[in-house]
Amino acid sequence: MTSPFSGFDNTTLTFQIADGSHKTNVLGNYTPSTIPVIIKALLKQTTDTSAVERYAKEIQQFAGADGYASLLEGYLVAPSTYPQGVEFLAEADAEIMVALGKPERGRFKLLPITQSPYVVAMGIDIVTPIKGIFRRN
Repeated sequence: MTSPFSGFDNTTLTFQIADGSHKTNVLGNYTPSTIPVIIKALLKQTTDTSAVERYAKEIQQFAGADGYASLLEGYLVAPSTYPQGVEFLAEADAEIMVALGKPERGRFKLLPITQSPYVVAMGIDIVTPIKGIFRRN
């Protein structure tokens, strides 16, 4: 089923998920092999000041000493639910379309979010919220 936000997505998130195999690097160490998992979402900067205060420490740590990060929230567009392997606090490469169709690239850290119990009880899975921290490159 398609998302009601289909066509309005402004963000592409690319997570690297372990595929269960491994490879050997030049030093002979095993490193997990990954596959890209792409999520399209509709995101905007949050206006909830209590959420910004709640995640202030996490935002500062993710931004680093000379970086800038913002708290974004919105909804998944494609797929309409989180794919297997994408877990909270995972990081992704992000590309967000800003004003005048100019893409902004950076990193996105997925934060935990609770789905409404009424939506879960009704079995609705086409409206899945997403929240995270975006740091510009």
